[in-house]
Amino acid sequence: MSKIKDIKTAKKELEKEMIKGILEYLKNGTFPKNNPNSYMNAYTIVQNMADLGDNECENLFNYHNSIILRFIDDSYKSVNKESNVNLIDSVIKHTRNITFLIYWMNRIFTYLDRFYTKAKNKQSLSKNALDLYRDNFFVQLQPDIHREVNKLIKDDRNCNIESRPKIKEILKIINDLDLFSPRIVKENNKISWVPEKGTETKNEKEFGDKWYETFSKETSKFAKDKASADIHSMSAPEYVLSQLKYLEEEEVRKNEYINPNYHSDIDKINRRFLVGENASELGKMDTGIPYMFTNKRNEELKKAYELISLHPESLRVITEAFQPYIRKRGEEISQNKEISKDPKKFIPQLIDLKKEMDSLVEDCFANNPQFQDTKNKAFSTFMNKDFYAKQLSNYTDFCMKSGFKGKSDDEIEKSLNEIIGLFKCLNTKLVFQIEANKKMSDRLIKGSSVSTNHEKKLISKLKQESGVNYVSKMTQMMSDLDKNKKETDEYKSLSHRGVPNGIKFNVQVVSQSAWEINKKSMEKIDLPKFLQNCVKDFETFYLKKHSGQKLMWCFGLSKIDIQYLCFKNKNISTSTLPQFLALLQLEKYETLTLSKIAELLGCHINTILTDISGLVFNPSFNPHGEKAKGLILGTFNEKTKEFKETDQISFNKNFTYARQKFQTLPLVLKKSAGEAKEIELEEAQITKRYQDNILQATLTRIMKSRIGQKTTHVWLINEASKQIDLFRAQPQQIKENIEKLIEKNIMKRDEKDRTCYEYIA
Repeated sequence: MSKIKDIKTAKKELEKEMIKGILEYLKNGTFPKNNPNSYMNAYTIVQNMADLGDNECENLFNYHNSIILRFIDDSYKSVNKESNVNLIDSVIKHTRNITFLIYWMNRIFTYLDRFYTKAKNKQSLSKNALDLYRDNFFVQLQPDIHREVNKLIKDDRNCNIESRPKIKEILKIINDLDLFSPRIVKENNKISWVPEKGTETKNEKEFGDKWYETFSKETSKFAKDKASADIHSMSAPEYVLSQLKYLEEEEVRKNEYINPNYHSDIDKINRRFLVGENASELGKMDTGIPYMFTNKRNEELKKAYELISLHPESLRVITEAFQPYIRKRGEEISQNKEISKDPKKFIPQLIDLKKEMDSLVEDCFANNPQFQDTKNKAFSTFMNKDFYAKQLSNYTDFCMKSGFKGKSDDEIEKSLNEIIGLFKCLNTKLVFQIEANKKMSDRLIKGSSVSTNHEKKLISKLKQESGVNYVSKMTQMMSDLDKNKKETDEYKSLSHRGVPNGIKFNVQVVSQSAWEINKKSMEKIDLPKFLQNCVKDFETFYLKKHSGQKLMWCFGLSKIDIQYLCFKNKNISTSTLPQFLALLQLEKYETLTLSKIAELLGCHINTILTDISGLVFNPSFNPHGEKAKGLILGTFNEKTKEFKETDQISFNKNFTYARQKFQTLPLVLKKSAGEAKEIELEEAQITKRYQDNILQATLTRIMKSRIGQKTTHVWLINEASKQIDLFRAQPQQIKENIEKLIEKNIMKRDEKDRTCYEYIA
């Protein structure tokens, strides 16, 4: 091939060697029979001409563009004649041809990219060719293309998925127009546009954004119309399933052919119209959210949550129905008087309700924290009375005394966790604390707890939930037990082996500040000399080790084992110390009035009344409460089981009981309405004192941390309410304690602004 020296000849040779053949192929689908070296010849022509200088390069560059532009113009005219129905097919077909031409023209003229366009800071051949296609073909057809693509997508949404490959291809063409630095490549016999390496993030998406503008409007309209039609023609469960199915299909469409840059926007549109704008309606429908809760349609609730959670702001539609549902269920249990009076029935019912709601939140609402919070608030709302705290304390007491007997460690752990689960919901944790301290103290003193290990586990769980201070008294009780065990071992190591005067004598020493001990049990009572010697012996031992301390004896809590040698079976009873002392007096005087026995024992009559009743009516030996079956006989009223100080009693020498051992411990007598009310008022006063102490400590701590800062009355009340979780502090109660702190000169009102307070350092 001779060397070509002018551009005119070069053009003729290029067309002869390659370009004419490409155009012929694009027109008829076949290549003319050319020289097999045509491509290399064409490439060489461009190289030789470009070597002649910049003018020849400029001419070649313009010639390259003119060939592509002429073909694009012809393609546009052809497409412009097509009907709307065939428009997208025609655009795709001609775009493929244009792309094919650009690819081969780039290969023939690639020498210009290497040595001319870069040197002259011109656009690359690929970028230049794509711009020609964009400006002279696509831009002219853009509105029509957008309209027809959206029609295809609408058909797809109406379950006509045959057009999906066509949609993908036309949207790929739109996306290619936004390439910042494009190059055209052939891979697997397919020609396509790709970005130059390092330019992927520089895509401005001008054409994609314009198309998405129209697409988002169409999407909004379609979703809005679909949701409106479905919500008025379907039940709530049907509506939920319909929208979930559509969104699942939309997810496939989105991933198939929508640019990832627009995915989140599409989701927002669909979720707004399909969920957000109709969520409230799901709460109002006869078959809506409240109906699902009431009729326990858990699968429907699960699906409803799956849909509504896509639009988090709408979850309130479920939570607003969930909270009253829980409250109603809880109030139904508490209003059942037969159940609510018995903690052994009442608390398990609440535990079952809590477990059911926990399971509901886990299975239907994916343990969403918002639903956890709603559930807890609902329980706290209906469990906001002291009654719930007291019954939970009573149930815990029952478990510790006998409820845990025969249970495995895993079962006990589960039961304790259930108790703590309800404890978390209490608004009156302070009442539970007071009651639990009393009952634990009583259990440990009387030795009625199944296991101290269970007690320690409970303390540990309460400590984890409410802090060290909450369980300080309980912890001190357990510490006293551990110390007492050591003291007992040391006492038994003395010469009398813990049996002074031949009497097996056990003493439990406790801290007065931690243990809840009835004042009645601490009342004075005269002991016989042999018991006085035992008491003195222990005091000598203990005070020698703990000088400076003082021992106060609670004889009312004492137990004693008595053997009755006068009976055939030589029975043994577990009795209280007052009972033993009363029996000693009856042995001596045979018949005595109760007032006389009290006088002989040096105590008040009320100190021994309940003890005397135990000698007659304890079900351990007298299950039917018969007057003649007791250890003592007397003039008391058999029906009411009440004793008066003038009643005379005597020892029942004909007492019989088949078993050797029995108990005479006092019965817990039912209190009169007046006594019960008096106790209730006393407990309320104790609770209020605790609350006032907590409030004053909290207010003082808050004010100390704000020295030099302005503290308004409203802010202080709100802050105190937030910081107190042991009970629900009322504004009036907080205000009263502010006044008390002012009286104590701990804080004062600001002289310039009476609505503000200052801490007095």
